Amino acid sequence: WTEGVACRGADCVLPVTNVLADHVRARGVPDARIQVIANGINRAHFAQAPTRNEAKVRVGLQGRLVLGFTGFVRDWHGVDRVVDWMATSEAPGHTHLLVVGDGPVRESLEQQAQRLGLAGRVSFTGVIHRDQVPAHVAAFDVALQPAVTPYASPLKLMEYLVLGKAILAPATPNLQEVLTHEDNALLFDESAPCGMQDALTRLCRDDALRARLAASAEDTVTRQDLTWLGNARRVVHLVERLA
Repeated sequence: WTEGVACRGADCVLPVTNVLADHVRARGVPDARIQVIANGINRAHFAQAPTRNEAKVRVGLQGRLVLGFTGFVRDWHGVDRVVDWMATSEAPGHTHLLVVGDGPVRESLEQQAQRLGLAGRVSFTGVIHRDQVPAHVAAFDVALQPAVTPYASPLKLMEYLVLGKAILAPATPNLQEVLTHEDNALLFDESAPCGMQDALTRLCRDDALRARLAASAEDTVTRQDLTWLGNARRVVHLVERLA
């Protein structure tokens, strides 16, 4: 499995979601040998991130409502749907899409933005050093997870949470292991034709909702102990129990 750790000595498997654990069970691994441990974040790496307004100034996006996405953006991520939405009357005129990263669809997204008259409202940082990521993500008003691999525990989601961002994501079982609709994220129905767009409109037009989701997102890291140290403690406890 690409997202999971096999503990050969203890004869156990550590999948990052319960959804992935179901796949492991389907391959014949008994429940007693499965321990779900979600991905976490190194809090120290994000501790010195600037405030949102400071971060916007640094990246030249002051006065903008910043929609942000981090990572290697591919076609299946659905960022093109965000660009299409930005060209509608539902999108506030000061929205700006900032992609912190790069990817194989960068050129097509830039061409799409140009075609829709949004060339000045969509930007990519390109590949940047990991130490620069917190200062860029700090600028986000809305953190985008438009689509997800069904069994994954996305690392970008942990970055969004630790920096206290208003998260937009699909209501998939794996994400709902961490996210709760209207508590620490605004979740949408993937099967609804305009589910993501309607949720994005609501989130961009409701300052109080964004603030509430952002505060709860940051608290989630503490409540669920979604940290490297927390995961280390879980693994140590598991090994001690098995020993």
